[in-house]
Amino acid sequence: MTDHIRDAGIDILKAVCIILVVIWHSQPITAAMLPDHQTVTFAGKQAIRFFYLNISLLAVPSFILVSLYLFISKLSEVRDYWKKRFLKLFQLYVFWVGIQFILYLLLGGSLPLPLQTIIRSGGPDLSYGFFIPAVPSIFYYLYSLILCTVLMFLFLMLPKNVKIILSIVIIGLSCLYFLVAPSYGIVIDTRSMKNYYIYIPAAYCLYHYKEKIVQYRALLLIGFFLSIIAEWTFVGMTSAYGRLSIFLGASFCVTWSVSRGFRASRPMLLLSRYSLGIFALHSYVMPVVMVSFALLKKQDRVLPAQTAPEGILMFAVMFGLTCLCVWLLSKSKLRVYIS
Repeated sequence: MTDHIRDAGIDILKAVCIILVVIWHSQPITAAMLPDHQTVTFAGKQAIRFFYLNISLLAVPSFILVSLYLFISKLSEVRDYWKKRFLKLFQLYVFWVGIQFILYLLLGGSLPLPLQTIIRSGGPDLSYGFFIPAVPSIFYYLYSLILCTVLMFLFLMLPKNVKIILSIVIIGLSCLYFLVAPSYGIVIDTRSMKNYYIYIPAAYCLYHYKEKIVQYRALLLIGFFLSIIAEWTFVGMTSAYGRLSIFLGASFCVTWSVSRGFRASRPMLLLSRYSLGIFALHSYVMPVVMVSFALLKKQDRVLPAQTAPEGILMFAVMFGLTCLCVWLLSKSKLRVYIS
C-alpha cells in the first residue's frame, strides 16, 4: 500500500487486524487468570470472552473483504490486473504451504497425507512435541483468499442485473444460514468456504455503492451489536466466522476504513505492509517462545501463561521476535513473500 490518503484507512484497518490475529492465537489474557468469587471478576471474564469471540475474530473476514474490495478497484484501473494478482496469490500459497510441509517432515511427520490437508487446509498440522498440542496450519486463509478472488473475477463477468440478484440471494441465504445453523447443531468449520462466500457480493456492493453504504454504515454497527445480543442469548454460537455478527462487524470495519480520509503513522504503515509476513511467521515463533518459557521455568511440559503479566510478557516477546524476523526477511530476496 502506498501512503495515499484514500488508502490510509485501509492501512490502519490491516494493521489493527494483524494485531488482533496474533492476540487471538496467543490469547495473552484469559478468564482463568482472574480470581474467583468477585462481581468485578465476573464482568472481567465476560469482557474477555466478548473481546475474543466478537472483536478479535473480525480480523480474518475483514482481511478477505478488503482484499476483494481492492481487487475490484485495481481491476477497474488495469484490465489485466487479475493475472498479476492470481500469480502473486499462487506464489504465496506454494511458498508458505511448502514451508509448512518442510517443517512437518523435519518434526517427524509421516506421509502420505489426505488431499484435503494438502490443499484446503494449507498444509499439515505441526506437532512440536514437549506436550504441545498439534498446531493447525493457518494457511487455509490463503486457499480461501485465492478461491474468493477467482470467484470474484468470475462474478464480475456476469451482467449487472444478474450480479445484483446474486448479491441479494447470496448475502440473504448466507445470513439466514448463519442464524439457523446453531439451532440445528451445525458447526461451520473455520476452513470452510461457507464462511466466506458472502464477502464476494459484499465487496462488489461496497465498491459500486460505497457512498450509499457509507451513509448508512451506522446500521451495520447497530446490526453488529444486535446480532451479538441474539447470539449470546437465544441464537447461540457454534462457529467462529460463520456468524451474522462477524459478517456485519467486518462489513462495518471495512466500510469505516474507506469512508473518509485518514493519515496512518509509520508503524501502522509497516504493520499493514508486512501483515502477511507477521501472519505467517507468528505461528512459527509462538511455539518457540512457549517452549523457551517452559525451559526457563524448568517445567517438564509447556503450560499456558498462568498470570496476566506472564501472558503479556510472552505476547510481547513473541510479537517482537516475529517483527524482527519479518524485518530480516524484508532485507532479503524473500521480501516478496511477506508483503
